[in-house]
Amino acid sequence: MGQKVHPIGFRLGTSKNYLAQWFAEKKHYSKYLLEDYSLRKIISQDYSHTGIEKIEICRKTENYLLIKIYVEKIDILIGRRGEYLKNLHNSLKKSFQNQINNDKKLALYVLGSSPINASAVADFLIQLLEKRVPYRRAIQLLLEKKLNEKKLKKRKIQKPQGIKIQISGRLNGAEIARRYWIREGPVPLQTLIANIDYSCKKAQTIYGVLGIKVWIFVGF
Repeated sequence: MGQKVHPIGFRLGTSKNYLAQWFAEKKHYSKYLLEDYSLRKIISQDYSHTGIEKIEICRKTENYLLIKIYVEKIDILIGRRGEYLKNLHNSLKKSFQNQINNDKKLALYVLGSSPINASAVADFLIQLLEKRVPYRRAIQLLLEKKLNEKKLKKRKIQKPQGIKIQISGRLNGAEIARRYWIREGPVPLQTLIANIDYSCKKAQTIYGVLGIKVWIFVGF
């Protein structure tokens, strides 16, 4: 019987890089790990509308913390003359006064990402499902608005070679939870050199939590 494996963890070191790049002594490891988790949580919750693809955290030295944020709507996150970026920097410093002291430097870099990434697609579906849009209609709107080939050509964006979407839970308020999935094009999950973008998120609806998984085959 075939077993499922996390598509990003399966490719670490081949076609995917680690999102946390640092080493630590045993006594500091748990503190850094909790700090990373809290930083990602704050950025993801406060700026989910900007289409965050991924957050990379790098610690070159003990007193230097580098955060790279890859977003679709880069202008919204930065703001006019970098106002929002400064606010984010200050809020992160205040949230971690105990861990990030005055001697520690916190550097933020905001980089543009492709609008067709798994995280942005999952966020798009979450917004629709939380507004009580039926799940089939939500996927149809996704294919029409975000993955329309003509619209992508006008914006000079390359369409992904394949995509798979799975929604599980009490679909449309059904009493028994079930799973629905759709796939367009190839999604070679067992091919290590295949660049697979993956995201797993939750949508809070009046009927309960819906799990959303998105796999995007970018190419080789």
